[in-house]
This record gives sequence, structure tokens and C-alpha cells, in this order.
Amino acid sequence: MYLKKKLITALRIKNVLLILFCGFEFVFSTTYIISEFSTYSGDPDTAWGAVDMKSAIVMTCVAVVLLIIALVSIAHIGNAVFYSSYFEGDLDGFTTYSDLSQVMGKSEASVRRQLHIYRTLYMKDFKFTQTGGSEVVELYSKKCLCECRSCGAHIEKRVYFTGECPYCHSSDLHAKVLSGEHFYSISNQLGSGKGRPDFYKSSTLNLRKILYLILSVIGLTLAAIFLMYTFSEIGHYFDKEYQKKILLDPSKHLTSYELIKNNIRDGIIYGGAFVLVLAPLALLRFRKTMALFSAADWSDYFSNVSKPFVNASDLPDLSFASSGKSKLKRMRRAIRNGYLKNCTLEMHDGVLVVALAKKTVKDRCLSCGAPLTNVADENAKCSYCGNLIMGVLEKM
Repeated sequence: MYLKKKLITALRIKNVLLILFCGFEFVFSTTYIISEFSTYSGDPDTAWGAVDMKSAIVMTCVAVVLLIIALVSIAHIGNAVFYSSYFEGDLDGFTTYSDLSQVMGKSEASVRRQLHIYRTLYMKDFKFTQTGGSEVVELYSKKCLCECRSCGAHIEKRVYFTGECPYCHSSDLHAKVLSGEHFYSISNQLGSGKGRPDFYKSSTLNLRKILYLILSVIGLTLAAIFLMYTFSEIGHYFDKEYQKKILLDPSKHLTSYELIKNNIRDGIIYGGAFVLVLAPLALLRFRKTMALFSAADWSDYFSNVSKPFVNASDLPDLSFASSGKSKLKRMRRAIRNGYLKNCTLEMHDGVLVVALAKKTVKDRCLSCGAPLTNVADENAKCSYCGNLIMGVLEKM
């Protein structure tokens, strides 16, 4: 609801295309530049005067700039999605920079700067207001009511965040939210995740683990092959007997030692370039693979938790989940990338918690499931079954 979804989709497609274009362009342009200057090392003016030199330099600069833009855009879109998810789960109608700082793992100044930028670029339906002498984020006309499904009791928001009804001690809690013209419900489905790790992990997580691991192995294997080729060419560069054999081979069409050395030098340059590209990509893919294994560990742990809210400080150290700040960093990355589902990081009374098994249903009637449109106020009724959409008495 807080995202400009069509724009986000278009930007994601743009970023993928930019990365593919920049990767190929950067490799071929830079290797051409290095090859020309190494060939005419004693005469740089000739290298500068090469037919495609100027265009290669321009395209290298363009590729670097566009690649940086794409990578920055990907990171900021991920942050915007994370913020949007947090806003939808908020029941106050406003949130502070200090709370967002804890959830995001960033400084308050960084969070404030990002939200001011994102409101223009990626997000909508919130504004900045002054409360108690400090700036806070106010969400779009948000009202809410918390209640227990088991006994029907109305519950204070603060008590709702404990995950237990004070009257019947049930954890089957529910919140009805009206934000602008959108109605949505937030319910706890802890029972659905009990003993079911798949409830908390992405449906494609196991497939991604296999695919990413295969891609990592392929990348590292190709990097190793090109590295061995590069070292082999370096050996040939100083091997007079090898060069003599090439000179005497009419099929090679290399008529001087200088041409042979230039040819070998080009091989070293191109081989080294592929190593420098493939090795980091393979290692980054391996890092994502480890994040997937970490997400699988968390999903196993969450499936055995009996309360809907777990303090972040009480999270255990697991096999692939590092301890301390790195542990939370990995969890944030897993949630942001969609490896974990049905769980979010939230701030409740100044404490960072993991909220489990929260289900958000947007613009649907609670009784018949019919779509709701243009909800004007908290007393609107479903046009299909007549059910009162909201029972909100005050703005929280």
C-alpha cells in the first residue's frame, strides 16, 4: 500500500537490464584499452590514436556510472519494500525514527534521509509531522482496533503486542486497520506455523539453495580455468622455445616474436579480466547461498516457538546464523530478500522483536471475503453481506 508498485516493477526490470549491459560492456571495453596500451607501451600516442580507443574509454565510464546507479537503485528499492512492510504492520498511525533505526540497523539520520527521498521516488501515503518537538512519520489516516478472536474482547494495542489475551489467555489475536480508503486485517496464525518450517521460508528457498550453489561452483570453476590459462600464458610469454615453435608454425600466421608476444599478452589480459569478474560474482552468489541456509535454520527455529513475539536479544545462535550484530544483519537480509516470510522485525515499547505468523489481508471483508472498494470511514458496510467493516471508536 505504501509502495508505488508499477514504478518499482519497472525499475527492477531496468536494473537487471542495466547490470547485464554494463557487465559485458565494461569487460570488453577495459580489456581493449589495456590491450592497446600494452601493445604500444613504448608509444602511448599510437595507443591513444587507436580507432576505437575514445569510444572504449567513453563506454567504460558510462558502464561504471550505470552499474553504480543500478546497484544503488536495487539497494534502495529493497529498503523501500522493508519500510512499507513495517508501516503496514504498524498500529499507531505514526512511527519514530529511533524505532525504524533499530529495525533497519541504520542510524536515525540515515533513516530520516532515506524516507524523505523515498516519499518522492518509491513510496506514498505518509508524511512528516512534529510531535513533542521531534519529527515523526505519520501514516495515512490510520485507525485500528485490536481484539481477541477467542473471547471477542477488545484489547489495548500495548497488550496486543504481548501476544496473549489478558482475559482468556488466547494468542488468537486480531487487528482491524483502516488507512485512508484501504481496509486490511492483521491476524496471528501461530498455529499454522507450528512444526511447519515451510510456513516461514520462501517456497523457492530449497530450489534457490541448489541453484545458487551450482552457480557458485560453476563461477569458481570457470574462474579457476581462466586463472590457470592466465598463468599458462604468463609462462609462454617468457618461454623462448614456445615462441619459436609458434613462429615456425605457418598456421599461426605470426611472423615475428613481437607479434607472438602481443598475442600472448592479449590472452593474459582477457584471461585476467574474466577471473576478476567471475571470482567476485561466484563469491557473492556463495554468500547468498549461506544466507539461504541461515534462513532455513531460522524457519526451523520459528516453527517450534510457542509465542507470536520473540525478543531479538533472545534469539539463539544457529549453525548458519552468526552471533551478535551479524545475526540480526543476516535476518534483515533474509527478510528483505524474501527468503523468510510470515515474520517481521518490529519495535514494541522500545524492544526489538521478531513478530511471527502475522497475516495481512488487504481490502477484503472479514465475513465473506468479498473485495472492498472506496472505504470511506470506519462505519462502512460490506455491500455483499452487510457486515460492518470496522468497529474503530478512536484513532490510536
